[in-house]
Amino acid sequence: MGQVQAGYRDTAQRSLVLSVVRGADGHLTAGEIFELVRRRDARVAYGTVYRSLHVLAEHGLIQELTFADQASRYDKRSDRHDHVHCTKCGLLVDVEVPVALMAHHVAAEQSGFHVTNHHTVFAGSCPDCRARATT
Repeated sequence: MGQVQAGYRDTAQRSLVLSVVRGADGHLTAGEIFELVRRRDARVAYGTVYRSLHVLAEHGLIQELTFADQASRYDKRSDRHDHVHCTKCGLLVDVEVPVALMAHHVAAEQSGFHVTNHHTVFAGSCPDCRARATT
């Protein structure tokens, strides 16, 4: 779990949203999370889920992954790691890529920036989509 930033205030709704994200097998959209939250508490509104996701990500409890052509997805892992993204079906998989960490240091050295974080997404076609394309 990531370090919680100062100023985070826990609520029943945020705890429920966090529980759903942490219980997920993959990287869910806000809509998918909303559906799972509603199964546990039908009174929770979509706006509450959306705002809760934003606050949880802002305070380091989850990660928001944004893609230009798709809805944001939410990752229960808040530690530094990378992803492989299928551009055909949207599958998103966590990966540990040591060279990405090296790139972090190279970027800092070349730019003079104090780089505090980075996120690398490798894009391509997953095995299932490649298999469907050849049949």
